[in-house]
Amino acid sequence: MAALLTGAKRYIALDAVHYADSERNIRILEDLAALFRDRAAIPDPTEFPHLQPPLPSYAFPGEFLTSARLEAELRPARIDLIRAALANPEASSRNNGPVCYNAPWTAGMVEDATVDLVISQGVLQFVHNLPDMYNLMANWLRPGGIMSHEIAFQSIGITTEWNGQWSCSEAIWRLAAGRRRHVTNREPHSTHIALMQEAGCQVVTDERIVRDSGVRRENLAPRFRHLTDQDLVTSSALIQAVKLP
Repeated sequence: MAALLTGAKRYIALDAVHYADSERNIRILEDLAALFRDRAAIPDPTEFPHLQPPLPSYAFPGEFLTSARLEAELRPARIDLIRAALANPEASSRNNGPVCYNAPWTAGMVEDATVDLVISQGVLQFVHNLPDMYNLMANWLRPGGIMSHEIAFQSIGITTEWNGQWSCSEAIWRLAAGRRRHVTNREPHSTHIALMQEAGCQVVTDERIVRDSGVRRENLAPRFRHLTDQDLVTSSALIQAVKLP
């Protein structure tokens, strides 16, 4: 919604299951519009102490969001259009409106070479066919388009150690995961970097959050004995890549 309020023409949302709440989204839209009108600062660690990675500045990005741009994008007719799309995303999707919501989604819902930005947050650690997913996202992007992903490399509470998933054999991991619907794929940071590059993208940002490893190298499961020292201590990362021509 912030992107729609600052220049993006269309937002295509993809969910595995239906999650969107129209009333809540409209309330968020109104709050965001007010923040942009007030040129409010970005919320900092005082307000959200656990939000990572930190930014070099939390000042309002006025060099990009100029007064002229905000005046054009926050005009009442534009906000009314976005509000109507959030209230009825199915109709907006059919009419090529500013919001297209797909749940569950399929690969054919996004045309190749039509997207400027693909963004995910806390999603790719749960995708179990990462090569296909990265190739698909790269195909959606126009040349010069950007993919931006926040990815966690943790056991998500299944093991005592934050990275204990890498010490579990395949059989033990299946037993520990049980019938959970969403289980981490256990792929490390280096896998995601390599797959972005193999999909034809150049990594331009790699902001890693590191922690002391909870697992000794000699205790790694056979599948993960190749992990680099960097992989072992990377608990999450913000990775951004540009699609090459």
